[in-house]
Order: sequence, then structure tokens, then C-alpha cells
Amino acid sequence: MKQRIYISLLMFPILGLVTCRYPIAKQDVIESDTLFLEVTNPKAKECNEEGILLTKSIQLDSAAATWENCILANPNEVVVHLNRLRFYFLLDEYEILKQKVAKESPSRSSVTYQTILKELDQRLRIEERVILLDALSRVKGWELFAYEELANYYLQVGNFPFAEGYLNQILEVVPFHENALYGMADIQIHKGNWFSLLDYAKSLEVSAKKNKDYHYYFLKANFELGRYDVALKWAESASANEKTEIYFLELWRDTLLVLKDNPKWDSLLPYYRKAKEKGYSVPESVFFPTLSKEGKDVRKAVRSGRS
Repeated sequence: MKQRIYISLLMFPILGLVTCRYPIAKQDVIESDTLFLEVTNPKAKECNEEGILLTKSIQLDSAAATWENCILANPNEVVVHLNRLRFYFLLDEYEILKQKVAKESPSRSSVTYQTILKELDQRLRIEERVILLDALSRVKGWELFAYEELANYYLQVGNFPFAEGYLNQILEVVPFHENALYGMADIQIHKGNWFSLLDYAKSLEVSAKKNKDYHYYFLKANFELGRYDVALKWAESASANEKTEIYFLELWRDTLLVLKDNPKWDSLLPYYRKAKEKGYSVPESVFFPTLSKEGKDVRKAVRSGRS
């Protein structure tokens, strides 16, 4: 019995060593990574090189301490911040990094952090930028900027639940935030929530200052709800710029196809031709189906689907 206890006690430190080791796959990723950057600043050069060396040799506790000390000694050295971010990104230890950024609490006017975000964008280190923005969203003064950047990212990658979450956080603070309202309107189209789309369109009608191209949302919602006469009025009242967008023209055309047996295309033609000047390649006889015999089937399909 004593011998078994003795053997068990001997095993504890061995097991501890085993469980503290990173998997070989993770070690290979760290050792082969090429995105750690060198610095030209002589003051930061030594500690930056030491941090890279310790990271690559998988001396992770020492590396973590070195990155922190290097940043303390060189708080405005962008490359050191980028390397520390890379270190925690490779280890999937995002929360540790977020806590450190929150503790450092950079001001919204920090040139260092603005440059870090710009560098990450230019170097296409997008996932790292998302992690940093999430960290900055917890820092006073950065919240709205971070929420908007994160919402835009998740809209671009098609993660609408995440995008909606960040947009809602913006609207809780600024109920008529123009960009957030546009983002939410786009999500309602994706979700097919036509009454909600109308609500966001109405808010944009009141609040839009920079971008007046919100008529499409009224057009789309009313078209999908079967309110074709109302949809047509919104199409006709849109700006010339909005009317040249091909998705707008397509829906305007489809509205006329539903409403009229033999629609006239005179009002659409100037904007269709401007769209062609921008590179749109669909011929007139195809885009306006009643202009050709072959287009009759397209017209019938639109009308039967909406009548």
C-alpha cells in the first residue's frame, strides 16, 4: 500500500508536466509562424527579439512575461503590440489579451492603437483585428467605434446574428445611428422581416443625413407585402444615384411587371444605360422582358408569382 502511494506521488509532477505542454500541432504552428515582426527602434529591439525567440522555442511563460515587460518599456511601439497580439492569437488565449488591453485602457485618441488597427487591416490580419476590437469595446471611449467595426465585419462574412447583436448595442446608445440603421435594414431583408424593414426605413427617412439612399428599403418591403402601388411611388421618388443601382432597377422593373400588362420602360431606360456604363452587361432585350418574344415567359413568371 505504501509503495502504491509513493508511486502515485511520484506521478503527480510527471502528469503536471504533461498537461502543461501544448499539443504538438500547436507547437508546430508557433514554430513555423512567419508573422512576428522585427523592430527598428534600438530601445525595443532586444526585448522584441527575445520575445520572438522565447515564443518560437515554446518557452511560453517566459515569452509572455517578456512581451509584457517590452510593452511597459515601449508603450508606443506598434510592432511590439502586434507581436504580443500574435502571441496570444496563436495560443487561442483571446481572453487574456482582452483583459490586458482593458487594463491598459488606451484613450480613444491613442495614435498607437489607431496605427495598430490600421496595420492589422493593411496586413490582412483580420481575425486578430476582430479580437482587438472586441477588447477595445470594453474600454471607455472605444465602444461605439468597436461595435460598428465589428458589426461591419460580421455583415461582410454573413454572420447576421453577431452583426445584429453589435448593431443593437449601438442603437441602445444612439437610437438613430445612421450606419446601424442601414445595417439593421439589410439584415431584415436577409431574414425576410418586411414589417421590421419598414420600421427601419422610416427611422432612416427621419435620421439619414449622409446617405439618402433608403428608398430601396421602402420599395422592397412594400413589394414583398404586395403593396405594389406604394412600392412604385417609392421607386419613382428615389435619387438618381439610387436608381442606377442594378438591384434597385430590377425591383422597380418587377413592380411594373406586376402592375401593368404592357409596362412602359421610358422612366427606367436612362438609369439602366447609366448602369451599363458602370459595367452592367445584361442586354436591354433580356433586362426588359417585354421587348422580346423570349422575355414573355419571364414576364409571366413574375406576374404569376405576385398576383
